[in-house]
Amino acid sequence: MPSSFFSFGKDIVSFLFRKLKLQRKGNNRSDSLFWAFGKNDCGRDFLKIGIPGALLCFIYYPLWKTFLQELGHEAILSSTTNRRILDDGVKNCVDDACLPVKLFHGHVMDLMGKVDRILIPRLIRVKPGEYICPKFIGLPEMIKNSVPGKPKLLIMDFNVHRGVENGYQGMRSLGRKLGASRAAIRHALRKAMETQDAYTRLLLMGFNPNAILGKNEKLLSEIRDQQNAGKRIDEQPDKRVRGKNREACKKVTKVRGRIGLIGHPYLVYDQYVNMNICEKLDARGYDCLFPENIPSCEIERACERYPKKLFWTYGKNLLGSGLTMMEQGRVDGLILVTGFNCGIDSFIDDLLQRANQREYHVPLTTITLDEHTGQAGIDTRLEAFLDMLEWRRKYDSYFPSHGADVYYPQRTV
Repeated sequence: MPSSFFSFGKDIVSFLFRKLKLQRKGNNRSDSLFWAFGKNDCGRDFLKIGIPGALLCFIYYPLWKTFLQELGHEAILSSTTNRRILDDGVKNCVDDACLPVKLFHGHVMDLMGKVDRILIPRLIRVKPGEYICPKFIGLPEMIKNSVPGKPKLLIMDFNVHRGVENGYQGMRSLGRKLGASRAAIRHALRKAMETQDAYTRLLLMGFNPNAILGKNEKLLSEIRDQQNAGKRIDEQPDKRVRGKNREACKKVTKVRGRIGLIGHPYLVYDQYVNMNICEKLDARGYDCLFPENIPSCEIERACERYPKKLFWTYGKNLLGSGLTMMEQGRVDGLILVTGFNCGIDSFIDDLLQRANQREYHVPLTTITLDEHTGQAGIDTRLEAFLDMLEWRRKYDSYFPSHGADVYYPQRTV
């Protein structure tokens, strides 16, 4: 018999053995993207996997990107939020969803046609005993039933209900679905966690995620290597990467003050949604302080004043960071950036306002964002707030009695 016959038979046996091995693991052909001969349905040994640049991508993008790249795949981030993405999200999402969820739909549609699969994380718990917004739990189902064209999704669960280490089980399952071995998954997960730790350290130093994840993404690998080598990390790295528009603001001779921006990452760091609040504050000479710049231990300590534990993780972060900023006098003013129909923000903002009126008396304002927010309205609110700060700094030593004017009118004889 010809040797080609035996070669063909060997391939058949290898195929059946591989298929049987997958079935013993509780998987079938549809569960593995590399189910035979190391090739996927696109004919390549790697995938182009899209990551929507919305919601908690501003926090966990280094983790997800490093994990996929270490497994040999290409991670592609969606375009920066623009009018087209916003319109697509509003058009294809349910009406009662908040603006960030609508934007996520738009970013998914932006990736369609550019990638082989789209990563949709299902975040349930990121800390034991706490939850995040319920919309994150049902996000994959919302995308499946709302986005037209039936996009090919990769759903990754993250739930630390049984411990932080068990929370990465969803990433391990994703790695097996991508055809990686246990050793490769373990190596990729370790690298991803190290990169995420370096990213968190940069945030605690006062960096803006938009500055880190742009041209200065190499800082993540540098700090990760320093951590692995046991070297001391510089707590005051190059400040030029802290603000995106720093070079355009050389006319500012000195920093006038610092403003605390309290809001979810997908509102504070998305420059299109918040109308470039950070750049406008930077142009007026004010630095920004974000909740991600406050250590978690200080957030936990600040929230201990309340008799009941807050079970919304990011709501607790907003409350604890705002209280810490006011208590330690680290900011000259506080801006609460909130979504229009966000249930968590509705009571977190109220708690911060009550605490401020009762104890701290820090200048505070609220900016509410939705798909109808206009540039002129944001500019007016922001300019009025900054004018109030400068007025207070100028007349801080004068405390008028009730009903008296601050300005003394000139009397005519």
